[in-house]
Amino acid sequence: LFCSLQLIHKLESNHQHQAPKLIPRNNANNNHKSKVSAMLPRKLSWQGATHASSLSSLPSSSTSSIRKKEQAKQSRLARGVWSGRVLFIFILASTGAFLGWGAHHVLSNAEMEMMEQQFHVVARGALIKFQRNFLRKTEAFAILQKMFENSFADAPWPYVTMTGFPQVVSSIIQAVDGCAMAYMPVVRSDQVEEFENFAYGWYNESGYPEGLAHSSFGKGVWGSDKTLNNTDKRYHDTESDYYTPVLQHSAGALQKFLMMNFWTNPSERASINATLQCIESRKLGHTEDNVQCTSLADTFLCPKRGPTSLGTQAIVLPQDNTTVVGYIHSSVSWEWIMFEVDENLNGMSIVLTSDHGDAWTWNVENATAVLQGGGEEYFPQAYMMEGMHMRGESLVMNPPGVYGANSAEFTITVVPTEVFCESYSTKNPIVGMVGAVLIIIMTSFFFGVYDWLVRKESNARQELLVAKREFMRFISHEVRTPLNSVCMGLALLEEELKEKEEASSIANSQESEETLLLHSIQRNTQSAVDVLNDLLNYDKVEAGSLSLELELVNVWDLIAKTVSEFKLSAQSKGIDLVEEINWKAPKRLQAVADPIRLVQVVRNLVSNAIKFTPKKGTITVHATWIESQLGKMGGEQDITLQNGSKVLAARYGYLELSVKDSGAGMTEAQLGKLFKSAGIQFNANALQGGGGTGLGLYISKGIMEQHGGTLSVDSKGLGTGTTFTLTLPMYLDANEAAHIFARDDTERTFAVYEDEEDSGPLHILAVDDSISNLKLLKRLLEKRGHVVFGAENGQEAVEKVRQADEHFDIICIDNHMPVMDGPTAVKAMRDLGCDSFIVGITGNVLPEDIELFKSKGANAVLPKPFRIAELEQLQVEHSIVARTSQEQALVDIEMGTALPKPFRIAELEQLQVEHSIVARTSQEQALVDIDMGPGTMGY
Repeated sequence: LFCSLQLIHKLESNHQHQAPKLIPRNNANNNHKSKVSAMLPRKLSWQGATHASSLSSLPSSSTSSIRKKEQAKQSRLARGVWSGRVLFIFILASTGAFLGWGAHHVLSNAEMEMMEQQFHVVARGALIKFQRNFLRKTEAFAILQKMFENSFADAPWPYVTMTGFPQVVSSIIQAVDGCAMAYMPVVRSDQVEEFENFAYGWYNESGYPEGLAHSSFGKGVWGSDKTLNNTDKRYHDTESDYYTPVLQHSAGALQKFLMMNFWTNPSERASINATLQCIESRKLGHTEDNVQCTSLADTFLCPKRGPTSLGTQAIVLPQDNTTVVGYIHSSVSWEWIMFEVDENLNGMSIVLTSDHGDAWTWNVENATAVLQGGGEEYFPQAYMMEGMHMRGESLVMNPPGVYGANSAEFTITVVPTEVFCESYSTKNPIVGMVGAVLIIIMTSFFFGVYDWLVRKESNARQELLVAKREFMRFISHEVRTPLNSVCMGLALLEEELKEKEEASSIANSQESEETLLLHSIQRNTQSAVDVLNDLLNYDKVEAGSLSLELELVNVWDLIAKTVSEFKLSAQSKGIDLVEEINWKAPKRLQAVADPIRLVQVVRNLVSNAIKFTPKKGTITVHATWIESQLGKMGGEQDITLQNGSKVLAARYGYLELSVKDSGAGMTEAQLGKLFKSAGIQFNANALQGGGGTGLGLYISKGIMEQHGGTLSVDSKGLGTGTTFTLTLPMYLDANEAAHIFARDDTERTFAVYEDEEDSGPLHILAVDDSISNLKLLKRLLEKRGHVVFGAENGQEAVEKVRQADEHFDIICIDNHMPVMDGPTAVKAMRDLGCDSFIVGITGNVLPEDIELFKSKGANAVLPKPFRIAELEQLQVEHSIVARTSQEQALVDIEMGTALPKPFRIAELEQLQVEHSIVARTSQEQALVDIDMGPGTMGY
């Protein structure tokens, strides 16, 4: 229907659009033409006008011929429109004919869905009840095990018995609805005779009847063998490799299995073996201590109880949970597990399977599970043909965490049968067939409109998100790239101006007008960069991808140095900037934080205070350490720093930094909105001259929360000033060796490295497709005494690395370049074996862009605009110094590339001695040829 309508509308639109261009119309049609033209895209209207004007310039015969062709075309289009209408009516009529079938089909499916939902609800409820019954019955294992472990921790095993065992077990069974249980100590082969004397002596002392646990051979631990000719098919077991005789049973003297070594029974042995393997896995550290190592063996058919599984629980001592001293043994009857069957399960099948291959099937009839048999031949049809029928509901009875890894895992699946499905079949689809015709038509129409609107909105949102990311990338690159030239030019101009002033004979303590103007330009340039950074940080905070480079930070120095940056700005505005920093905290007290992000937050708070504080106002920056309650430290923890090193530290109090100003203040309503979303500004034009983006505080709050701290605001009202308070956890170094590898972040960020030993000029390769950027970068680096080489694209840089006679200490390479871009060039350099320190320089500073550069082999990535101080900081951090020719020669030797020049015969002779190189005789060479095959030439 929709396709037909769209086809008709399209044909009719084309017909109405093109016909007025060639065929004269009356006024009414001309009016209609103007309406149609107004609705057409501008590009199509322009094309039609151009075509019409071109026709007027043709000869009349040509015009007539073309007009006839166009008339014939329009006639065909008109016939197509009418054919479309006829097709639409035919489709509508055909659809009406099939609506009855459709209604029946839909209602039938609705019944099927209702049946499935009812089945899943009932089946899940039954499975949960089965699992609860199973866990209650197996809970007796753990209760009796703990009683033995706690009561006989220091007893002389295996000579241990529990007084009143049948009564104790009976109370446990009644409490958890369990099964009969037996206690079996582990007896070594050299203890068997002594254990037998102990057991029968204990039976006599306990008043057990004479002849209890006697076999045809007399007293002793026994095993069973059906091939024996004696009456009880028992033999005296004295040669087993493992003994687990039944010493006590919940049935007391009535139990016929007393003194039987369960290890001799294959089913019992499988259960005990699974328990032993779990204990061995615990000993090796592969199994958690809280796993009880309960094991279940495969099922067998018990005449009275149906399919039954044997369960074993290991008894270990509290002081050594890897040594087994005994077992609690019981059986689990699966029919007892399913004794409470809901009548809603009538007509369903219950399938019990294990990961060892067991399979049993019951049919539910009259709220009773009736066993059908074991094996796949008894599976219900729906279970065998899963995918063509309704799928069953399954639940594992023995969940992981309690049972050992080698224990059999049992799963019960409830499957619907044909009887169950037929109970939900009604005549409702036939009754509702007529009424469904109109309902389906209207529903289809409104659903189509709704789906189209939703899809349109969804696509628009997705396109908006993609456009936002692309816009961020585009803006970042297109703004940072020209700012790169501006900032480098300003930096170069500042250095040259400083040199000129220093060389001037006129001593002037104040900065010149040119210097002040230059600083003003630099501040405004930095403001543009800050806006870009705020946008990128906002994007990271929103996406939750803001990464922190954690280090140990001396926050007191960091705060003092950061605040000092704003003293000139405050003085120029006549604001009194007061620092109140508490230096009385413990000397080793530091914060685990990202210093760059922390500086960003402090700068934002102080700069905001200066913006909103009028002249002659006051700003107070107060930093203090708040000790933990009762002076207690938190637990010690291993903290991994950005450089990969670890520090053992204990949390000890927190830093409280408040920035209080005497500025505009805020109302309660404004305080409530401040951190709710990004871009919040109150009367920005009046209070801060229209500056700022409103993103700073939102980003700062996200940064502090990611550090485990807080950022809050308080104000008494308009005109009373505002106080921003941040808190940051502090740590006390608990390891004396921590300070060896923990760097002082503030020194890394702010310090001027004047004491570094001069290692000579670096050989630097600068790569940028912008000639102006390349010239400015080379000039900045050359003014610092470095030897700089240039390349205008990645391919040229790779060739320079390939052909270079000398090693490049640093390679600074741009991202987007013609011929070959930066990341591709970096990979090519690394493939050539280049070990230079490579710094990527890019205007795209989204995380994926930076990660791409580093994944190709870049050691670091710097954002545009490029600052020479950041490169020098990397040089110090990574200890980059110029290599001497001897050092480079050693590198070549280690890489197997060359001997140092000038070549000396003594060095070659030394290698000959070190590696025992001697000439081969003809016989030795012949042996080599035999080993390596013919045609081998020995050098």
